[in-house]
Amino acid sequence: MLEMRVSLVKICAALQLMRIPLAFGAAANLMFATLLARLDPNTEQLSISTLPLWAALLAAAVIGAGLFGFAAGMNDLLDARRDQTFQRNRPLSTGRLTTAQAALLTFTALLASMIGASFFGETSMAVAIFTAFGIAMWNTMGRFVPAIGLLMLGLAQAGSFFIPWMGQSFTLPASLILVQTIATGSLLHKAQEKRPRLDRSATILLAILSATAVAGLAWLSIHREATEWPRGESWLVLAPLVSVAIFVWQSSRALSASNVNETADSLRRAAAIFPSSAAAAWMLSISQMQWAVAFAVFAALLWGLSWLAREVNDMIGQANAWRG
Repeated sequence: MLEMRVSLVKICAALQLMRIPLAFGAAANLMFATLLARLDPNTEQLSISTLPLWAALLAAAVIGAGLFGFAAGMNDLLDARRDQTFQRNRPLSTGRLTTAQAALLTFTALLASMIGASFFGETSMAVAIFTAFGIAMWNTMGRFVPAIGLLMLGLAQAGSFFIPWMGQSFTLPASLILVQTIATGSLLHKAQEKRPRLDRSATILLAILSATAVAGLAWLSIHREATEWPRGESWLVLAPLVSVAIFVWQSSRALSASNVNETADSLRRAAAIFPSSAAAAWMLSISQMQWAVAFAVFAALLWGLSWLAREVNDMIGQANAWRG
């Protein structure tokens, strides 16, 4: 019985290390990018379209979840000493995972993402490697220069959108993910009072760099002669704006929470479901009703999973209970 409990604790710790609800959100982003690419006639002869649909979506999910797991694991490994004081419910700070086990999980997540990218070809592999490099830059530079680190995180998330197909011309979804990632990261940084602080000058610099990145993605879309916004025949084309409004509402509610931990948890839950809800909205705007419903259901499941993950972590992840 004791061995079973220890195994369950280890499994839960591994899932917490990989930030599973957020990782599934990243998987949804890549799955949406894959479906969007398959709708483009220019991909008819490419691996992304010749693969069976289930295989393409599975590969995309593995890429997204793997890269996010790599980012989360690397973050915890680099912050292990700091978490002993400030984040004492983390898997490493509580002793539920050893450093070696966390490093193995992190490397496995990265390797899985590269294997998934290989199904889409060499170019996808190259973009995946570049994305992983951006994640590493965020983890190493973010602690010293928050404005640059958060920008690298946003670029990595936006860049992952192009892993299934580098030739993607409709870049608005990538821009939206970039802005949402940077906004969430900035709010978490300030709410948790991380050092160095994201002060006014750093915030202005981050805003300028983010606007430049969005302008670059817009230029790429124009250069590739993409439709700037879905050409629907009804108000459904405005659905992506609704998903943004929901995220803003959730974030504002999170910031009004009674304590820092509740604020951070609420922001992470909003970030976890945003890729799925945004994908549902984009699919709705281009009249792909079945996929819109699928992503909406997925978003609802992620909301429930993120709530369950918090409850489980609170139940077995308290440092004092574990060490006592």
